[in-house]
Amino acid sequence: MLALFYSRAGDSRLAEFEAVASRFGGSGADFGWDRRVLATNGGDLGPRVVQWLSPFSEADEAWLADAAAQAVGCRGVFEVWGKGDTLEACAASAAAVPSSHIQRRIPGSWRLESAVLGSRRSQHPSSLRKRMDAFGTVLDALEERAVDLKDPQSRLWLVEDRQSLKDAGPFPEPPPRYLLLFQLPSDVPAIQVRMAQLDTRKRAFLSTSTLPADRALLLCNLALARASSPEPTVLDPFCGSGGILLAAAALGAQTVGSDLDWRMVSDNPWPTRIPPSPGRPGRGTERVRMRDNFVEAELPEPRALLTLDVGADEAASTLLLANGGLLYDALVCDPPYGRREFQGGEERWAGELSFKVDAVALGSALRTLFLLARQTLKPSGSLVFLTPVRSPNDGSKPSLEELRAMLTLEGASQNLSLRHLSVEPIHRGLHRAVVVMDRC
Repeated sequence: MLALFYSRAGDSRLAEFEAVASRFGGSGADFGWDRRVLATNGGDLGPRVVQWLSPFSEADEAWLADAAAQAVGCRGVFEVWGKGDTLEACAASAAAVPSSHIQRRIPGSWRLESAVLGSRRSQHPSSLRKRMDAFGTVLDALEERAVDLKDPQSRLWLVEDRQSLKDAGPFPEPPPRYLLLFQLPSDVPAIQVRMAQLDTRKRAFLSTSTLPADRALLLCNLALARASSPEPTVLDPFCGSGGILLAAAALGAQTVGSDLDWRMVSDNPWPTRIPPSPGRPGRGTERVRMRDNFVEAELPEPRALLTLDVGADEAASTLLLANGGLLYDALVCDPPYGRREFQGGEERWAGELSFKVDAVALGSALRTLFLLARQTLKPSGSLVFLTPVRSPNDGSKPSLEELRAMLTLEGASQNLSLRHLSVEPIHRGLHRAVVVMDRC
């Protein structure tokens, strides 16, 4: 059995899968991850995208499949039917799978999917059909099963691995070049449906620094792993135009947001005008407010949206009052550490830093955040946030080990313990760390 991941979020994709699995019944499971970081020409930065799992029983398959469906970084969990360094060897391996097992696994309609790792394109349908002809025994077993290209009950995947390391060196313990996989079916909707619904290009209200939907959903998945209530509450004290709040609401949480910029959180009957942008060329200039994003996505609106300086003495009491006087299950945010970081991509990064964050400035921002977390989180509640970290073209920020030491020391003073820390490279001038801490 194996899990297939997307090339995003670095090591956090594994932590996210563990967090989601704990909500579906897999708490404490040993997945046997290979955490070695491999930088490939296909764009993967982080652990392998093909992760062979520790042995699990069929009784575990339901929560494994549901976790994969709800994890942003995971394509799915699969049973391996064929593997080999050539297509013919993979087909020969698949021929050993009993027809009765294939028919039990695929009792109704099915579809064949394609994935080419290390390439931006999958196989053309005509090429995929030709390749699948090699798997005659599998096709014979499925002869009486209908092919449904729109909404199949089951999915088979033919995966070709074309990944190569950036240094042209060989992969350690390389996986087979070809894999024929049966995807374990899930009983919950795929999170990709929500990602498409929350796409920033579709939102009525948007600021220039909103997190993409996939990153916001991943952060919220990490935060809600240990939520004890059926309707957990999530606080974002730096909410901007509400991307994290939208993601939390999409995962079933009640939300409260605040921001220093009153225009972001205003319930004014004359909402702020949002001009057209290249991402929304057909929308025109609209008079909208943040709550319109929730209405359009058919999600519960935030309990409160507040204009607030989180460093003020009354900040914590104001935020608790907005939640009915109760502590929050999670605090999730992308704090403003200074002027906005440059995210235009390495090809547009001219080597000039838009701002510098040294250890002193970062430490001050973290102390404010940690104090707020101690005052507003339940015991065992989670604090999840992004923070800048040193990159090849930006030596002004702390290194990963310096950041780890800072988080451990400053967190302990506010009863916070570090659970997860990993780096997500955006480009050579911008690396960000994903941090997960628990309230002791």
